[in-house]
Amino acid sequence: MRSLGPRMEVAVAMTILGVGAAVVAAMHLTWPEPELPVMAYSVSGGGVTELQAFEITDVSGGAVELTPGSEGARVVRLSNPNSVEIVVLTLEAEPGQPLDAAQNQVSGCPRGVLTVVPMAEPVAIPPSGAVEVEMVVRIAHDVPNACTDLVFPLTYSGRAARA
Repeated sequence: MRSLGPRMEVAVAMTILGVGAAVVAAMHLTWPEPELPVMAYSVSGGGVTELQAFEITDVSGGAVELTPGSEGARVVRLSNPNSVEIVVLTLEAEPGQPLDAAQNQVSGCPRGVLTVVPMAEPVAIPPSGAVEVEMVVRIAHDVPNACTDLVFPLTYSGRAARA
């Protein structure tokens, strides 16, 4: 097998870390017991280098009740499985189509009524370490009645680089 050389290996490693990891969590407009489990997975380098993508885990616990025009917060743990320090450059969460209690999509409630503010500042994660960050969640002022008691799935994503 052909060697990529040190510069190319670093470029490939940074690309792999840039993919980040994604996790799906849930936001409720009113917060009964959460019915969707929080799941996290990481993307690894596939043998090109020992670097692995950071992991994103929503650790907020229960859901936050949101009423029209209000704000809430999600606590997210960023974990570094590598033996070197990394810097998480971006972290975002994209709301999915809202679901009712039977896990059916509700077309009368647009996903755009919920927004998540991206992480404001890069954060360093020590080797084999983790940090927790808080992300602000906002619900629009003009929320249709069809949005009551729904779950908004959130898909987290981010980019990181070697420190």
